Amino acid sequence: MSLAGRLIAPVRWLVRSSALRLTLLLSGLFAVGMAVAIIVALTLGRDAVLQRVDTSLAGLAAAVEADDMERDTFSVIIRPVSGLGGLPKAFARVAERGGGTVSLEKDFRRSEAWRVLITEDSEDEPVLIAVPLDDSLDALELLGRILWTTAAVVVAVALAIGLGAGYLAQRRLKKINETLGRLADGDLKARTGTARSSDDLDDLARRLDRTADELERLVAQTRHLSASLAHDLRTPLARLRARLEMLPDGEERSAALEEAERLSGIFDTIMRIARIEAGVGRDGFGPVALGDLTEEIAAIYEAVIEDSGKHLDLSVTAPATVIADRQMLVQALANLIQNALVHGGDRVTLFAHGGAIGVADDGDGVDPSEFAEIIKPMVRLDAARESDGTGLGLALVRAVADRHDAKLRLTENDPNGLRVTLNFTEM
Repeated sequence: MSLAGRLIAPVRWLVRSSALRLTLLLSGLFAVGMAVAIIVALTLGRDAVLQRVDTSLAGLAAAVEADDMERDTFSVIIRPVSGLGGLPKAFARVAERGGGTVSLEKDFRRSEAWRVLITEDSEDEPVLIAVPLDDSLDALELLGRILWTTAAVVVAVALAIGLGAGYLAQRRLKKINETLGRLADGDLKARTGTARSSDDLDDLARRLDRTADELERLVAQTRHLSASLAHDLRTPLARLRARLEMLPDGEERSAALEEAERLSGIFDTIMRIARIEAGVGRDGFGPVALGDLTEEIAAIYEAVIEDSGKHLDLSVTAPATVIADRQMLVQALANLIQNALVHGGDRVTLFAHGGAIGVADDGDGVDPSEFAEIIKPMVRLDAARESDGTGLGLALVRAVADRHDAKLRLTENDPNGLRVTLNFTEM
């Protein structure tokens, strides 16, 4: 993986995390709720302050006589409604509406905001009374900043906690997913390793491990049963063959011996597959030069292929050296060549390209929809049933590929035929 891919990978799986999405959703809802609550609180708070100011102004005006008030101060203005001279025009406009808040572009008596009320003095005469609002508005503004800052901090902390929890949950889900992937790829030893249960994810991991244990036991039991049956049947088959050889020469004797030989070959192949699939560790593995291996196989099988009336091509391009069991690779390539001889056309191609080896033929090929079926044990397509075969050749090749963690690929050959590749670079 490239450097950019390694850097993007953590972000990619975080974005796909359902836990992270839930965290972001809840954090978003919480942030919207906090914003609405602050806006409502500030709006109601402003209305309450203005209502309290109006009540105070009405009480102050009722205690004085406006005609006697000729001494406005910086903090209070009391004038008869008919005597508003010297005040900014905004006061007169607000007075016409019965009062309200005046916002001035320039300071008037050291204040830009005034609260104006038209009410009655002690003699029930209409008067204008006004006080500056800067202090009250500054207090509201300070309260607003405190509320917004607190909300931002709370949302950030909640988001951080949610991201942390989502990250931890996603790590555990990733481990479960990787274990499932390894099990799907045939690694029956894969486990999450969860020892104790603290929540539902641990319960899921432990159930997965128990399922994997049971699956491994059943598969091992099936493989052992297959190998045991094949082994136990070889002895009576050998006795049968010995008795057949004692019969007089003839077509019946030859046909019976051929059938006995075929059955013996099936049992041998089943046992080889079982041994390969049951293999543990890397005993017998070592450096194998794929170019030298294919050349050796070509030298061994070239005469056999030519005797069958077909031609062998060898294609080698920058062959790699891999860590593998040489004998298993020889078995796999031998099986692929045998398949090509039986089901292919006139040419068989043995190739080694980089870290990939395999065999291609120019026969009728196989429908791509059948690729997954023909690598299963004892599966033969209808067309293949007309020729000799056991349906175990590609199953053995698949077992060898799985044993080496290599990728077995079946593709259509160009222009026709089947191409089977063991790719050691796609692990």
